[in-house]
Order: sequence, then C-alpha cells, then structure tokens
Amino acid sequence: MTSSYRCALIGLAAITLLLTGCSRGSDISGGATLALEAGCVACHGLNGRGTAPTFPNINGQHASYMYEQMKRYRSGERVNVIMNEQVKLLSNAELDLLARYYAAQ
Repeated sequence: MTSSYRCALIGLAAITLLLTGCSRGSDISGGATLALEAGCVACHGLNGRGTAPTFPNINGQHASYMYEQMKRYRSGERVNVIMNEQVKLLSNAELDLLARYYAAQ
C-alpha cells in the first residue's frame, strides 16, 4: 500500500468521523477514534471490512476473540509483521475498546 493511498484512507476516515459527529465519549465512537489514531483503518477501515483482499474482515467478530488475538500479537505469541507492530504500544484497555468497536460493526 502506497503512502499516499494510506493517507487518503486516513483522511477519508477522519472526514467520516467528523460528518457522523463521533467523539471519544462513547464506546463505539471512542473505538472509531482509536482505530483512526492507531492506524487500524488503513487495513480494516472504520467498518471492519478489509481494505484489500489480503486484510481480513473483522466486523461482527466476537470481541473476546479479537481482544485475545490482539494480545497474542502484542506478546509475539501470534506472528504477523503488521499486526505485531500495530498493537505493541496499545494497552489492554485500548485493545478491549478496539475489539468491542469492531465487533459492533
């Protein structure tokens, strides 16, 4: 994925957040904001549907499953070059918020 394509995706996500009036206050909008800030939207979009065939759809997946898998990526127990880097600085609370957000999509 080119840098300009990634920037365009992030810009589109930011516009979507502004147009829908999302704020970090509620679980869902907080998850959307975190997904944008953490870069999740580059591969999984705001709606949890992969932005390319190589990125999995995670919308509607069980939150507990996604939370556990992200913890496994963070610890290195589960290996994916992109995911290991994406989650390594996220707290358990942030992983939980992302999991619940994408599960609700």
